[in-house]
Amino acid sequence: MPYPEASDEQIDRFLRHGWLVVEEAIPAADLDLLERRCDKILADKERFANDWAWDAREPREARSFRIVQSSPRFVWREIADQPYRLWLTAFGSSLMRAEMTFWYDQFLAKPPGHDAPTRWHQDEGYWGRNLFDKGVTCWIPLQDVDAANGCMHFIDAGHRDGVLSHRLVEGVASDLLVCEVDESRAVAAPIKRGAVTFHHSKTPHMTPANTSAGYRKAVTNHLQAPGAGGEGDHYPWKVLVNQRTGERSVPPSR
Repeated sequence: MPYPEASDEQIDRFLRHGWLVVEEAIPAADLDLLERRCDKILADKERFANDWAWDAREPREARSFRIVQSSPRFVWREIADQPYRLWLTAFGSSLMRAEMTFWYDQFLAKPPGHDAPTRWHQDEGYWGRNLFDKGVTCWIPLQDVDAANGCMHFIDAGHRDGVLSHRLVEGVASDLLVCEVDESRAVAAPIKRGAVTFHHSKTPHMTPANTSAGYRKAVTNHLQAPGAGGEGDHYPWKVLVNQRTGERSVPPSR
């Protein structure tokens, strides 16, 4: 199955709504390989991962990993040359109508029965003003996803609302953020394995807790405009958390 090219209709929909589902985007064999690599992270998460929803009541040594947060590159040296990575960069550039370059990825896994929702947020809320209208994200689930196990939810056309005020999530020791949104505009995006979503860096999005019987696993891939400079010029709510030491700090540029 060849990787698809962005149609004019898809580009128009993305520009109007701030998000897009691409059906049958990634071949099963490529997903199988990606999932096998990510399963190595789950098998040794204390070594390779953070807990993005680290419960503040838990000491660092006893984190329950309610949201496993890592990167496939930690266990896959050749990942940059994989077809899916090359494709999503080209497709994301088409959607943004501007050249985009791969920036970084994350493996995000929610265990069954003991996880946490990923609260409403905008990627730019984490990244800072350097990425103002200069980012796009491709989210790749490694299984079918729906509201029960944590599919994407978007605020329709939320990329037109500017950067919303964020705050740290109460009771969480990581840097997990939340913003207030107009939930009457929320749209769930359940998709089958092989499909992906793209969203603009200003589009508010969230994934609910995983109430299914198995892990919900996904790889999120972040692209930025050339010369954007990556994360920086942060908003007042930004906090850095070192989960190896437990140290919390604020970015020097804030």
